[in-house]
Amino acid sequence: MTKKGNLPVFFSLLLIICTSGSSWCQENKPLLTDNPLKNHLDSAVQKASAEYMSNPKTIGLSIAIYKDGHNYLYNYGESKKGTGQLIKADQLFNLGSIAKTFIGIMLAEAVIEKKANLNDDIRKYLPGKYPNLAYQGHPVRLIDIASHTSALPKSSRNFPSKVMDSIKTLPLPGQLHFFALYNQDTLMKDMHHFQLDTIPGTRYDYNGNAMTILILLLERIYHQPYEQLVTSYLKTHLGLYDTRTKIPVNQLSRFMQGYKDASRPVQWYDLSNNTATEINTNLFYPGGPSMNSTMSDMQKYMVANVMGKDPAIKLAHQQTYLHPNGTGIALSWMCGESNGKRFYYHSGQTGLGFTTLCAVYPSENLGFMILVNEKMSEDNVSDLRDTIKEAIK
Repeated sequence: MTKKGNLPVFFSLLLIICTSGSSWCQENKPLLTDNPLKNHLDSAVQKASAEYMSNPKTIGLSIAIYKDGHNYLYNYGESKKGTGQLIKADQLFNLGSIAKTFIGIMLAEAVIEKKANLNDDIRKYLPGKYPNLAYQGHPVRLIDIASHTSALPKSSRNFPSKVMDSIKTLPLPGQLHFFALYNQDTLMKDMHHFQLDTIPGTRYDYNGNAMTILILLLERIYHQPYEQLVTSYLKTHLGLYDTRTKIPVNQLSRFMQGYKDASRPVQWYDLSNNTATEINTNLFYPGGPSMNSTMSDMQKYMVANVMGKDPAIKLAHQQTYLHPNGTGIALSWMCGESNGKRFYYHSGQTGLGFTTLCAVYPSENLGFMILVNEKMSEDNVSDLRDTIKEAIK
């Protein structure tokens, strides 16, 4: 007979969580996890994650933590509903708006390489004349875009409402295909019609479209595609080999299933009658940047941002704007204060069915990367991070 002290981990979890009255226990379902429950951090993560996973809308949860020089990884739930399989560190997923932090770092790298200056007028890198990209004599600068204070429109083109309503009725692959022909030339043509409504650099207004324009500017600065530019940097500087905007078709089996909610999986690609060798999650050019990665790579990325040793990361963390509500903005990172010490974060939510959060606390030698494969509230994921951090301080 098995002694209580040798019970498998999931039965130990069952005893612990049933005591807390979690809703899944009422359904007699043990919480699937690889949490070893060996130390205080394990217990703090377990308590917060069990509460998060008690919501019937949840599918899977993966939490990477860097604390005092050590890496930890915890997984809960399922990578695909009904399989009983935890999320794996080498599975691909979409990062949502965390993708913008890579753009900020690439801008910082361009400054370090003396290919650009943060105060450059963006028209320096555009062909032809754009007198409209200034307000009362104040031009849009690279730093304005990176700090979400550019005053640029949030959409490069205003499609007629009938067209947009028609597009929204299409499956996601069809929506992506509609925008597949929107390229650099189309964007620069549309930029001639932009109108600013305030002095750039004076008002914060979160803007994914402007970040897409920054990608265009980086491509013109470096004379190479952003995909090639960013993947080269990530490999050579940070050792990230599985982070990209394009996914080879032969790697699609590694892409995790995302969900709108627990009952609605997202189908975002269609390979029928398609000879493409890659699937580009950045096809929706007007909608903002995209990036795909694995938890293994994102844990490295999170640690690199905690350490802040890479010159581009260090520059990207310098605050460039302070919002009246006290939130600071760096080069595409949000800045906050914890016990009087600055930290950096960015959350993301994507139509491919994922919610993500990366938060780093350099002065505390602490970092979090959280992934859930459904479109829950970003605030819920932030609350999960806060609960764990409070418990381990």
